[in-house]
Amino acid sequence: MNKYINQTIFALSTVYGRSAVAIFRISGPESTEIAKKFCKIKKLKDRYVHYSTIYDQDLKVIDKGVIIFFKSPRSYTGEDVLELHVHGSISIIKKITKFLSSLPKVCPASPGEFSKRAFMNGKGSALYFEGINNLINSETENQRLIANKQIFGNVSQKCTIWRNNILEIMALIDAEIEFSEEIRSNNKNQYKKKLKLIKHDISKPIKNFKETNNLMHGSNIMIIGPTNVGKSSLFNLLVQEEKMIVSPIRGTTTDQSMQSIDVAGKKVNIIDSAGIRSPQNIIEAKGIDKTIQNIDKIENFILVLSPDSLDKDNLVNTCKIIEKIKSKKIVVFFNKSDLEGSQIKFREWKEKIPEINKFKSISISCIKKNMTNDMLIKIFNFLNSSLLTVDTKQKDHYFSEVRQHECLLNITKNLTYAINNFDNLEICNKYLRDSINNFDELFGKHNTEDQLGFIFKNFCIGK
Repeated sequence: MNKYINQTIFALSTVYGRSAVAIFRISGPESTEIAKKFCKIKKLKDRYVHYSTIYDQDLKVIDKGVIIFFKSPRSYTGEDVLELHVHGSISIIKKITKFLSSLPKVCPASPGEFSKRAFMNGKGSALYFEGINNLINSETENQRLIANKQIFGNVSQKCTIWRNNILEIMALIDAEIEFSEEIRSNNKNQYKKKLKLIKHDISKPIKNFKETNNLMHGSNIMIIGPTNVGKSSLFNLLVQEEKMIVSPIRGTTTDQSMQSIDVAGKKVNIIDSAGIRSPQNIIEAKGIDKTIQNIDKIENFILVLSPDSLDKDNLVNTCKIIEKIKSKKIVVFFNKSDLEGSQIKFREWKEKIPEINKFKSISISCIKKNMTNDMLIKIFNFLNSSLLTVDTKQKDHYFSEVRQHECLLNITKNLTYAINNFDNLEICNKYLRDSINNFDELFGKHNTEDQLGFIFKNFCIGK
């Protein structure tokens, strides 16, 4: 923290734009001076709401608002923190930003710098602050619930318990090595059993990581199929917005588009894609290549078929698509059910490509006049039950970040080595020490500046 000791940072902590109130957060040694000199507060009280005029460096009035001072160490960052609550005028926001930037030893904050300072001042572990960031970014109820588990104790408590239990076993093994040669064999099985229980306990959130990560950051669902089956119409329907151009001309969609939606409390990233066929021009060819390349990265697919697209070329192309994605989660949307004879054509699709019968399917029409609220609810329920089924009531959904997952994998790896080397307690303890180091990395205790930068870089400015 030494590099920051003389540096005061500031940021707009509310969204930039016209609003009733805008809040500036200032953290560092200059906070007190700013309050006294530019807010004319003679007696600055800790955690007290001051109503005051705010002046610039020429002592001209900028605005009048609420000033709150948080004395170190009882602040978010652990430093002196000043908050300026002013009118949310764009001109006022620009003026205060310019004014604060002009002050010596004061500079704009980097993304996540307030939280980074709080972490370095011992205000919480890396797990805690990752939870804070996830809570700020949460859009669905499940995201909020997971973030709350990360912030309000579940994650850190679990890790602390696991870590302390391993430390206790290490201490007992050390005692065995040092003092009690004759009783060592009697306790071996007991220690081994405890380590296996810890490893088993850690394996549960590891097993659920992919689902937890999807709940927090969104499951990707790609809409795929031949040209002109109504993929973009379905995309627009799901996102409830005219995002993609729809036309009867084949190959209208030449690139991918992604939009996040909420499906039964789960964040879902819906991806529209170019129709699969022999490309008619260079642009369409690039769009189709992009779709094929991205198929390997996606786990969930909506295969869209329509009665008017049933021809020889589309049958061949659809078979190729299914062959490529058949090991993944697939549902079929039979679109344009409003067309005459559509149900007969849908049955023909199933007869000519029997593989389709293995997938759950639904018949729909994306024409607005046919799209009732009940039909929309039916579609979302179908997606939720067929592609997104996750038992969100489980208690083991809380490690959502790749960094956390990698640390847990390293912990279980070292616990496995320790268990397998119980015939040599010195070697066993070496691996247990390594697992403790993995826990410390999980908490962010020994992380380098670069590693901390990776953790906090995706935080918003002002947090």
